[in-house]
Amino acid sequence: MAQKQLIKTPWLIAGQFMNNIGMSFIWPLTTIYMHNVLGKSLTETGIVLMLNSVANVLASTIGGRIFDRGNPYHLLLMGITLNGLANFALIFFHGWPWYPMLLVVTGFASGWLNTMFNALAASVPRDKVRRTFTLMYLAANLGVVFGTMLVGIVYSMGMALLFSMTTSLFVIFLIIALFEYNVDSSNVTGVDPRQGQDVHLPRANFHIVWTFFISLFIIWLLYEQWVSNLSVYMTNLGMPLRNYSFLWTINAGLLVLIQSILSLLGNRIKNLYNQFFFGMLFVGLSFLSLVIAHDYPHFIFAMILLTIGEATWSPAMPTLVSQLSPVSAKGRYQGLVQAFCALGRSLGPLFGGVIIDNWSYKVLFLLAFVVLLIVLAVNIGVVHFNLRKAVNYMKTDVQTDVSRETK
Repeated sequence: MAQKQLIKTPWLIAGQFMNNIGMSFIWPLTTIYMHNVLGKSLTETGIVLMLNSVANVLASTIGGRIFDRGNPYHLLLMGITLNGLANFALIFFHGWPWYPMLLVVTGFASGWLNTMFNALAASVPRDKVRRTFTLMYLAANLGVVFGTMLVGIVYSMGMALLFSMTTSLFVIFLIIALFEYNVDSSNVTGVDPRQGQDVHLPRANFHIVWTFFISLFIIWLLYEQWVSNLSVYMTNLGMPLRNYSFLWTINAGLLVLIQSILSLLGNRIKNLYNQFFFGMLFVGLSFLSLVIAHDYPHFIFAMILLTIGEATWSPAMPTLVSQLSPVSAKGRYQGLVQAFCALGRSLGPLFGGVIIDNWSYKVLFLLAFVVLLIVLAVNIGVVHFNLRKAVNYMKTDVQTDVSRETK
């Protein structure tokens, strides 16, 4: 099969969309299915979901390192095949203990694929990287929207049918990948892929990138409170569960709208660091608004703040990491982006539960706001003191001072 020089952006977006549809079929129903059908406790369900996230972290870390010295085409096919086989097995084995075991496999495969997609997106022509990440984030959210819409309908028809659909999706995905993702690896990973093992970031780049990674962990640790604990808080206030579900409908719609606008703006937003800071501030403000939220309009307002923040900081992060890492190590650092996100998501419910059990929901929300403000201040300080010395690897001349781009 003839190799292509580069993967076309529409195929990257299509792959991201399909992968997230497949994954969103599994996550929303796991708690309900394990608790109501398999008869397992919420603690057991939480452990299974945590193991799924841990597998995701391992895959992101390992996959990123292998990407820099392996063939991205074969690695991507391996991830799609593994996910497809796990979903195929779930058609026949969705009881205990096969369901949680195979769920961990899908978590590993999902982390692997997300890392491959991010690394491939970081390797497109320099002038298209930012728009590519924005469009891929939009595609991922659209996949989640469509997946969560369909899963409620299909779930009532039986688990075998649901996993038959996800298996078919990954078969289609594999066929597309066979023909459209076969690219010359030297155009993706650099002239000498082995450099990915030995490359060292400039000190300024290292400080900024690792500050971002730790920030990612904290942001997702706190963001998970919206996913895992807010539903109980709202129902304790006497609101029906459908009100909480509708908040995520608002979230999905606004994400699509804001991301569409950002993709049209492209590179007109000159300072991507400010976009990241702006988004983090709004995520913090969403928690501050929760402190005084007692009626549904206040929760809607808080969700709007959260979504504005999420839609702006989240796609900016992988783009900034791509700017600060050489092509021969993009897989490693994009893998770490995914790993720190997954680690924060995996520990978020436990963290929130401890704070709530020992203090209260309001203490949790106020703590989240204060912590995010501190993280924001640290990021602004680290970027300010290191930006002038940092190397921007997305410029034609990698020795060009990155600070010129933001003037």
